[in-house]
Amino acid sequence: MDSLITTFHIDWKLLIAQIINFGIVLAVLWFFALKPLLKTMSERGKEIDESLKNAEKIKEDLVKVDEEKKVIISVAKREARNIIEQARVEGNNQGQQIVDNAKKEVQTIIITAKEQINQEKEKMLKEAKAEVGDLVIKATKKILEKTGSKELDEKLVENTLKEIK
Repeated sequence: MDSLITTFHIDWKLLIAQIINFGIVLAVLWFFALKPLLKTMSERGKEIDESLKNAEKIKEDLVKVDEEKKVIISVAKREARNIIEQARVEGNNQGQQIVDNAKKEVQTIIITAKEQINQEKEKMLKEAKAEVGDLVIKATKKILEKTGSKELDEKLVENTLKEIK
């Protein structure tokens, strides 16, 4: 071994000093550079893993929300169809009620008009009878003035009036 040391010109003192210096540099690098770097990389790795888990959870939540949205939309469409159908039925019912009410009003107007016509007819008949009676009285009076007595005339006029009424 001595021959090796003399061949390569290795100095033991210098070699030991270099090994100590290397150990010191290695210890300084380990504590001040490599250890914090490994700690930071480990934290980053954990953050990345959490981010991936969160992304996966968000993706699952989006799928659930999308399914819920589809269900809500289908329910809303069904309710809208029901509301439209209900409105259509109510519209038809109201339309039918309006038609029925109009028919009733027309019938009422017709009945009222018929009653008014009958009243007018009766009034006209009464007036016509009164006028005919007056004409008969006048005509009878003229005939009787020329032909007969007063008592007979009065009885004849009374009988004629009773028959007319």
